[in-house]
Amino acid sequence: MGASGSKKKLQSLEKQQEMLMREHAEMAKRLAEEQEQGKKQHEAALEQMAQLMLLLIASQAETQTTKKEEQLLEIEGVTYVITEFVNKGGFGQIYKGVVKGSDRVAAIKIMPNSPLIQKEIENEIRFLRLTKKISLEPHPVIDYYGCKVTSEHIFISMELAHCDVLTFWFQGMADKSPEQQFTFGLVIIMYTLRALAFLERLNIIHGDIKPQNLVIVQQGEGSLCVKLIDFGTVEKMHTLRSLVTVDATKAHTQFFASPEFLRRDSKNLISRRLHKKSDAWAAGVMFYLLFLAKLPWEDEHEYENFVNDPHAEDVVIPGDGGYKLIIELLLKKDPDERASAKETLLQMKAHPVLGKIVEALEEIFSPADDVCHVKIPNSLREEMANFATPQQRARMVTGSTSSTLTTGSTSKTLTTDSFKHPQSRRSCRYGRDCYRKNPEHREEFAHPGDRDHREGGSGKEKCRYGSQCYRKSNAEHMAKYSH
Repeated sequence: MGASGSKKKLQSLEKQQEMLMREHAEMAKRLAEEQEQGKKQHEAALEQMAQLMLLLIASQAETQTTKKEEQLLEIEGVTYVITEFVNKGGFGQIYKGVVKGSDRVAAIKIMPNSPLIQKEIENEIRFLRLTKKISLEPHPVIDYYGCKVTSEHIFISMELAHCDVLTFWFQGMADKSPEQQFTFGLVIIMYTLRALAFLERLNIIHGDIKPQNLVIVQQGEGSLCVKLIDFGTVEKMHTLRSLVTVDATKAHTQFFASPEFLRRDSKNLISRRLHKKSDAWAAGVMFYLLFLAKLPWEDEHEYENFVNDPHAEDVVIPGDGGYKLIIELLLKKDPDERASAKETLLQMKAHPVLGKIVEALEEIFSPADDVCHVKIPNSLREEMANFATPQQRARMVTGSTSSTLTTGSTSKTLTTDSFKHPQSRRSCRYGRDCYRKNPEHREEFAHPGDRDHREGGSGKEKCRYGSQCYRKSNAEHMAKYSH
């Protein structure tokens, strides 16, 4: 009876998930058709949804604050009036502070000055200071204001978020219509991917992506932004490697930690190796949790079996359409097969259905793909390299001879092998179906018909989206992948 009951429960759950994904697909199609047929009316409807989303965010901020405080705290010459306890965060507590004599507000993070967490806190402060040097509006990383260190505590003042993504979704979506849930969900996906694509652009791994570490900040009267917080675990990737080993003391959250990080070796020790797409895995788990209201695995034991079973199949979402392909490609167990945040974001924008809705939402809020083209000064890249471990820096020095060539907004690492075949380019994995036509992509990747184009296993990467790729009009993308 027990086994039969469990089977029926599983079948019922799968049917519910399939219906949900079908609803998302139908919703996207209808919204896109409405956008095409009556652009002004549809934009007005999306604008109303955006305003509702902002109201929900504001209400969540109000419900999170609890007890009142009244203390004065000076941080780097600015005096804050500590008014409210907000929440517990990583290593400490978060308070709301108001700059004395003004209406400017800030989040004040208060942590014990303990040797056990000093490295993580130093990492966070250093990273937040560096990201302020990159001009983006809105910025995908929480804004940093200042720091104060005493013998007992460390105080960090930063931008005050209204709520985290997890709180917003599970406390604000229960009574919303399917159309509102779909639209709000799409906003979260768009701007979460934007934040992660920014880290990819910096060649940085956050290492602890989860809904609680992505917060929603209201920008002015009519816009919002999803921003990243908690950078104590951030790692700099060696540009010539896709994997990096982190210290055994590094924090990680089960389920959001990628398979390559948790996989056990022959001595039954956890590998603790992060891949450049480990953050993308965490985003996939987050999206699955938000939109299907459960995790892909029943418990940690089942997830550990999935991680260590070489024959375990990739996560499959029942049904078609909606967010299905986006989530499935972010949850590829093999990180080399996994989609990056940038790839996923650009696929969404090129999608014949989702793309129209994304475009309309970008007009209301802000561009989602601007981070893919932001210029990173060489001086900042050198400072970012300090996030690499001593072992990584040693590999940078003792590895293949290389130099960095910067042209416009792109930076390429050249090795001595780069000059052996000056006409040879990698073949685009999307092949004839590539949507990317920009010269930068065409310069780097060969397409069918190009003299240096190679099919199959001769060097051309296969598009992970296959026949469902929506970027076939993009020349840069088509030059890189075959289908």
